[in-house]
Amino acid sequence: MTSVNGAAVTQASSAIPGIGLYVSLLHKVTGLQTPVEQSIALWDQLTGEAPLDLDDEGRIRLDRWELNDEVQSAVRAQWELVTQENIAEVADAAWFLAEVRRLYGFGVPDVEYDAETEVDVDWPTATATGV
Repeated sequence: MTSVNGAAVTQASSAIPGIGLYVSLLHKVTGLQTPVEQSIALWDQLTGEAPLDLDDEGRIRLDRWELNDEVQSAVRAQWELVTQENIAEVADAAWFLAEVRRLYGFGVPDVEYDAETEVDVDWPTATATGV
């Protein structure tokens, strides 16, 4: 079984040219489902908790909300307005940057980045771990 997921901020997607802008615009227009939310929706369909949403080729569609004509029209309209000067207002660039930083472990709530950290730690051995 194959699923077609919606746009999401992941390590892979953040490296694709244009995806950052698209996802930032999509988030500003409608919000966005996280990869975890999409995984839950997929699980619900696979377990029968929710009905299967299949396309003509038998793929589970998790992206129908995003591909809705109204959503795509709104994103396209914003895409045509965005410039280097107004990207912060037209797109949700600050949100996208925060999401990418979070993916790499920065800006995570409740993490004390200034806390003292021991960097010289012995590698665990089988005898030390009881294995």
